[in-house]
Amino acid sequence: MYQSSTPKSVNLLAPLIVILYLSIGFVPNWGAVDRIAPQWLIMSILNLFCFIFFVKQEKNLSGLITASTKSSLTLIYLTFILWALGSIIYAINSTETLVNLARQINVFFMFFSLVIFISHLRNKLAFISWVFTIILIIEVYAVIVDAFEIYNLTGKIIGGNLKGVTANRNITAFSIAIKIPFVLFLIHLRRKLMINIIVYTLITASFVCLSIIESRASFIAVGLILVFYIGLSLYSNFVKKDKLIPITNISFLIAPLFFSIMINQVFLSTKGVDVISRASTISVSTKDNSINQRLRYYEDVVKHISSNPVLGVGLGNWKLKSIDYDSKDINGYVVPYHAHSDFIQLGAELGLIGFLLYLGIFLCTVIYGVKLFSNSKLKAYDKVFLFLAIISLGVYSIDANLNFPIARPQALVVWTLIIALINSYYVFEQNNSNKIVPNRQLNFGFIGITFLLIAPSIFINNSVYNSLKGQMILLQDFNSNQFNLPLNMVETVVPSIPNITVTTIPINSVKARYFVNAKQYDKALALLDKGTKANPYLYYSEILKSQIFQEKGQLDSALVYAKKAFFGLPNNDLHAARLINLINLKRDRESLEEAFELFTYKNKENNWKNYLIVASGLYPPKDNLLMQRAKKAMELFPSNPEIQGLYRQIAVGAKGVNLAGQYSAKGLEYFNKQDYKNAAQQFEKAIEANPLDYAHFENAATANYMIGDLQKAEDQIDVVINDLNPLNGKCEYIKALIFIKMGDPVGACPLLATARDSGFSQAAGTFDQYCR
Repeated sequence: MYQSSTPKSVNLLAPLIVILYLSIGFVPNWGAVDRIAPQWLIMSILNLFCFIFFVKQEKNLSGLITASTKSSLTLIYLTFILWALGSIIYAINSTETLVNLARQINVFFMFFSLVIFISHLRNKLAFISWVFTIILIIEVYAVIVDAFEIYNLTGKIIGGNLKGVTANRNITAFSIAIKIPFVLFLIHLRRKLMINIIVYTLITASFVCLSIIESRASFIAVGLILVFYIGLSLYSNFVKKDKLIPITNISFLIAPLFFSIMINQVFLSTKGVDVISRASTISVSTKDNSINQRLRYYEDVVKHISSNPVLGVGLGNWKLKSIDYDSKDINGYVVPYHAHSDFIQLGAELGLIGFLLYLGIFLCTVIYGVKLFSNSKLKAYDKVFLFLAIISLGVYSIDANLNFPIARPQALVVWTLIIALINSYYVFEQNNSNKIVPNRQLNFGFIGITFLLIAPSIFINNSVYNSLKGQMILLQDFNSNQFNLPLNMVETVVPSIPNITVTTIPINSVKARYFVNAKQYDKALALLDKGTKANPYLYYSEILKSQIFQEKGQLDSALVYAKKAFFGLPNNDLHAARLINLINLKRDRESLEEAFELFTYKNKENNWKNYLIVASGLYPPKDNLLMQRAKKAMELFPSNPEIQGLYRQIAVGAKGVNLAGQYSAKGLEYFNKQDYKNAAQQFEKAIEANPLDYAHFENAATANYMIGDLQKAEDQIDVVINDLNPLNGKCEYIKALIFIKMGDPVGACPLLATARDSGFSQAAGTFDQYCR
């Protein structure tokens, strides 16, 4: 198509451009925090090159550009881009919208470029299938090498650590799964033994890799490939009887799947990866933390869309607004970032219109593919290839509904190639070369709009790349709470775009911490104000403002900002600690009561302890409400001696605890002098002063045991066993000795066994003496 009317340069350049685009996923991080930054930049450079080439070849490519521009798929995609562009007006953070818009523009232009170049590929089906096959071989090899390295290091294979050539296992798993249909096409292209062996071996190796990566979503993708390929084969053989996919070809999926499961179960399940066990956990149960988290994210998005159906939060801004919805469940500053569904996330960012436009790209592609498959006069292998491409699009759709491939250039390149391929087929099936009427005004108009969009996007992607290199330094200092970056380099270490880090922390706020450390408070406060505007939901700026005002001695202001930070993100330990310390400094019982519910919402042990420490100094002794809360804390954390001590202090009062301590110390003096009678009296006084300390009962029981008052000793030790048991085995041991002295060694044996099993060392010898 169009090869006879275009210069050789187009035909020669086409395969190189396709290969370069598909190789973007292999670009490393090049010193940036995240490898996607240089990958987006490389995509921009490739797009610029293609743009210049199209301008120079516009006369030769005029009809092709016109047909591609008029395509419904192109128009829907372009409308989506323009709608996203409008979100700058209402975005929470317009700079972040610009960053994401630059990426979407580049993906769109990559799509348009691929439509043009795919149309000039010689033997395009074989070429694309072989390129995918070679890339898949590299990816599978990388996963296997990773697996061996992890096994040699740890003695087992850890699926979550298998990244291959990508950033994480989910990207790797779907990158493998989405290419399997293209590899499968080789058996339709050439029926040669060597080709069949390559296909069979590579698909088996791919399934083995997926089994050890253990990405459950990829298992669903494999199921989709099996169902649709086998379904079409059965339909074409027994219903249509055109044998489009010979029934024997099913073996190239069934046999590799069987052998990969067998390899996993026989050789790999003992090494930490069991595909059957992992697959059995696929469900919608909220008992699964990963699924529960996704369902929570989906619920937040749906809630937001229902209340904001027309306009969202701005392209790329859900990562900010999601913090507001998920604030009670966020640990530290680890935010949801993605909704784990590109479709509904775009609905939250761009409203229902943006959602429908993005969905329309997929639906239009599928409609094109179905029409081509059903109605066109394409050759059989073209139809099979298109059907397999649609299956790959289905694999991508699963990824897009469960993860976030829209943020991953490596995944987007494959998706873009699929929709560009189907679009080029459809456009030129409907408009063959002698029917296309070139419209050079339309072409130059489109090229002009493209230039207006792509030129600034290159600048933005380059700025993001440079920023992510600088963020490597900033975040290393931030995560280690250090200040290694010289103060005179702080403001120039990163460019102004983007204004938040990869973890959504405002960059100006990260810079401000250096000026806080240098006591340059005015400079820090100015940066923190900008930081709040960049991300008003993370409250890191507020926590630093609280620190500044505390250091300046302005405790009222410090408390105001500490409250903002805490009530904004109550599950953040830094926020909780700062607030409780300021409440303690100001002796502010009202603020403590105000924060209690959120402070203990997640039943964090340290929060309960800190609350009881501060509250015990603000509430009167034996306050009923505080006693109830202290008792609950003790029930939640029975093995924490500090919380137990705080409960006793609150329930008994500091005076009672101190008095009991004095009696106990005196009792120990008598006991060490073997004056057990007076020792027992002192320990019993300690019990009266503080009846919540099990040690006083144990000491009193031991002293009464020594003077022969066994009944009293038994009564006292029963209080420990039944009500105050510290689970250390000592109280059971004391009662066992009482039983032995009473002449009941048989009754003592269960108690000695419990004491021994609880770790009380003296019980083992006594058990051997009386119970064996």
